[in-house]
Amino acid sequence: MCAKINDVDQTITVDFALRLRWEDERLAPYAGCRLPVDKIWFPELVLINSGRVFNRWPELVSVDEGGAVTYLQRQSGTLSSYHQLLEFPFDQQFIDVTLFPLDWSEDKVLLKKDQSFEGIFDTLSISDWQIVNVSSAVETFAPTSFPTLRSSYRFTFEAERYVSYYFWKIILPVCLIVVMSWSVFWIEAREFGTQLGLSATSVLTMIAFIFATTNMLPRLEYFTLLDKFIAGATVISLRSCLREHRLDLPRLRELSFVYAYSGSLK
Repeated sequence: MCAKINDVDQTITVDFALRLRWEDERLAPYAGCRLPVDKIWFPELVLINSGRVFNRWPELVSVDEGGAVTYLQRQSGTLSSYHQLLEFPFDQQFIDVTLFPLDWSEDKVLLKKDQSFEGIFDTLSISDWQIVNVSSAVETFAPTSFPTLRSSYRFTFEAERYVSYYFWKIILPVCLIVVMSWSVFWIEAREFGTQLGLSATSVLTMIAFIFATTNMLPRLEYFTLLDKFIAGATVISLRSCLREHRLDLPRLRELSFVYAYSGSLK
């Protein structure tokens, strides 16, 4: 069903099949025929999610004996969704896609689940994500612009992010940079330029990681778990830099005095 999850735009790309079945005795004489939906009574369903989907198959229904009508359609498009990213990149997302009859209240059209037609493909090609569970429910929906209640069908899938990419590309390198920043404690104080260069490189690399991860997410009003990790690592690197240079200032002054005194003897 879900083909792509976009964290930056807060959207999902869907591709799903929709089957509706109902009985209309007026169509019993047309058993075995296929009829266009604009020529019969048709319970048109619309999505609550903002966005747009496109029909992939002809808008036809099949009529069986007794006026049993079946509508089968494949739809695809991009829809809005809400992503809670506090735990990024160790997060799970519960994404809903909800449909309801546009022109018919709940007392006129009542939706029912069809367990035989629910589910997802065995293999899905969604980068960064794994679909771990799907569920559905028929609920009562109260549209703000309609005076009557509507029967709605909600399909929910639980997506779990693959963490390995972020571990190897961000988390592990950041840890190594922090360890590298500690190496200034084993460099002689007279190598002040080397200490300063190594410390500055560590801090600037952390800042580069902050900019790199900015493009992965929308502009949020809160820090994600990855943001906190990188910010903490940056503070540790900067503190190592300042602490080392602060501790070595007396020694640097002593060395400067010795060099100045030696120069005066000449």
